[in-house]
Amino acid sequence: MKLTTVKKIRKQTIIYAIVFIFTIWTLFPVYWMVKSSFTPNDLMYTANPGLVPDTWTLSHYKDLFQKTKFMNFVKNSLYVASLVTVISVSISILGSYSMTRLRYRGRIFFSQSIIYTYLLPTAVLFIPMYVAVSKLGLSDNKNALLIVYPTIIVPYCCYMLISYFKAIPKELEEAALIDGCNSLQALFRIIIPIASPGIAVVSTFAFTLAWNEYLYALVLTTSPGQQTVNIGISGFKFSDQAVWGLLMGSSVIASLPAIFLYFLAQRFLKGGLAAGGVK
Repeated sequence: MKLTTVKKIRKQTIIYAIVFIFTIWTLFPVYWMVKSSFTPNDLMYTANPGLVPDTWTLSHYKDLFQKTKFMNFVKNSLYVASLVTVISVSISILGSYSMTRLRYRGRIFFSQSIIYTYLLPTAVLFIPMYVAVSKLGLSDNKNALLIVYPTIIVPYCCYMLISYFKAIPKELEEAALIDGCNSLQALFRIIIPIASPGIAVVSTFAFTLAWNEYLYALVLTTSPGQQTVNIGISGFKFSDQAVWGLLMGSSVIASLPAIFLYFLAQRFLKGGLAAGGVK
């Protein structure tokens, strides 16, 4: 066997070993979360817990469904995240289209300021946001999140979509305009179908951002009937003690919608992210 071939095999082996180690490192917390959600309480606090529990139980999930309002938290999060995604992506499509295709004063300033708006810490804004929402009569109301979340998500979505819209040849739109379409018709009939992979990517991330957001949900919703799933999960920790069975079980369930969405959008995510990198 040639020396170059041996070096190549050795290099590939090292790369595979590193990838395997980092994969285990990444997936082990997820495994431990799932494993703990099926572990009985009396085995949860043992000094040296095994990788596989000796006894399995569904009591934590039964308690979640029967003794807590966890499913109401999930419904609230699905309601907020879904509507916020639709609102944010719709605004972002129109905004990105205007900044890449239309010509007006201040267009370059708006397109450049988007990234700075996205980088602004949310902790700086939650007090003025709370005051604004209170004046609208939406304090302790999950609908307040429909107003607040797009202020975080729209800049990100616009920043991502601008690159996709810039990569679409203007000749296609010009041909549609010659055939009698106006700008909006060209947007919906030409631009959006071509940019659908990018829109799918942005929608997936927008849903994830809204689903995982914690600070604004904590400040703007206080009653269990209005709180989202992240706030509900944090409620299973009392003072310096945590109900680990409920925490792990609720965390498993809360991760499923995002995982399911990523699974559905996997084809678009692969193509869209790769295309975005090239653009």
